[in-house]
Amino acid sequence: MGTQVSRAARLVVGIALLGLVVGACGPKRTELAREAARASAAVESATSSGGDASGELSGPGVTDTTVKIGFIIVDQTQLKKLLRFDSPEVGDVKGQIEALVADANSRGGIGGRTIEPVIVVFDALLDSPDTEEKLCRTFTEDDPVFAVVLYGQVQSNARPCYANRQTLMIDQTFFPVDQQTLEEFSPYLWQPIMPEYGKLLRGLAVALSDNQFFADGAKLGIVGIDSSENRRVVEQDLAPTLASLGIEPSDIQWIDPTSGATLQAGQDQAVLEFKDQGIDRVIVVGGSRLLAFLVTTAIPQEYFPRYAITSFDNPDFIKREMPMALDGAIGISIQPAFDIADSEYPRPGNPSEQRCIDVLAAAGHTFAERANMREALVYCDALAMLEQAGRGLSGRALTASAMAEQFTALGSSWMSASNYASAFTPGSFDGVAGFRATIWDSTCLCFTLTKETVGFPS
Repeated sequence: MGTQVSRAARLVVGIALLGLVVGACGPKRTELAREAARASAAVESATSSGGDASGELSGPGVTDTTVKIGFIIVDQTQLKKLLRFDSPEVGDVKGQIEALVADANSRGGIGGRTIEPVIVVFDALLDSPDTEEKLCRTFTEDDPVFAVVLYGQVQSNARPCYANRQTLMIDQTFFPVDQQTLEEFSPYLWQPIMPEYGKLLRGLAVALSDNQFFADGAKLGIVGIDSSENRRVVEQDLAPTLASLGIEPSDIQWIDPTSGATLQAGQDQAVLEFKDQGIDRVIVVGGSRLLAFLVTTAIPQEYFPRYAITSFDNPDFIKREMPMALDGAIGISIQPAFDIADSEYPRPGNPSEQRCIDVLAAAGHTFAERANMREALVYCDALAMLEQAGRGLSGRALTASAMAEQFTALGSSWMSASNYASAFTPGSFDGVAGFRATIWDSTCLCFTLTKETVGFPS
């Protein structure tokens, strides 16, 4: 236990030093939207020469023959040194992107336009609202792009920045975005491999019930970052689904993310309240960092509930650094590359994954395991969706609205290399159609996977 506590303490200190606490947790979106709107009012729309026969102008970063696409590479080198944690090696990511772009261009790029990649390396150690805003300006002012593949962008001001600058976002980040927010940012925000957050929580509740998570008189606690979006998905999605299953939470704790001090105080309070009430099941609402933060607070207090966990909760990090916290954990997997060993879900999972493997292998990029390919799959899927949607433009100007129509039109023909099941449906902005339940095995210190892919409940 002493080693476990000291490791947790080290991670707490490292996280505090980083100031990462305002990440997936940031300020209220209404305030951020106003700030982004004020900033964008001073920014003129990027000039583009591409258009169609009707005179409609294409979006930023587009000419008659080319289209610029932004790619973010997240560099975790310094972050890993500071926190002394490990993660799978992902290889030459820049070279992988260039190989995938070359492959797409060999078939005509996007709507007959050659893709020109704009690749920026983003230091995860320096992540903050300011650095993500600066990155947005790089892609929208310094070198305007038509679309940007958002990866590792966990600040709440990032997405309003791109939307207000009319830049299409292919959002591949484990960042919680609900249906109302997606509608607010339409037609600019799309999530081909990430489910809308309310949908994710509905699926989680069903999977937990199906796998006896709430059996034996369990007492459930919910803890979340206090934001309008998180409160909305709990009230409109999670709580009603739990109620339909006969489950009522014993307590809900909301954490103020304004500063590192308020975040830590909120976690301390949640752990204390849950422990005093005998709460032995916990669902965390708010994204990839919160569960890791909560665990580092709970372990020193010798509080070991059974956690519900999803691909959004960075299970691979917790598995590697704090496996003692996962005893009895049950959840759902959305992307096997981030939480499941190949032995549980052998490669390739589908023809799209095999295509990505083949394209990259032809360019000299090979991967020992799917986890080593997790970032390559992110970019492979983003380019595949843009290329497939571009085929339906039929001479139309390349705009976010035109592409939005084509994304929806992909329907069940969309097959992500990253997910278990894929489809776009009218009125939705994500392409994830199913999940598999995961159960922590304390013998192998790994997540096991149920064989059946399950659709999300409505």
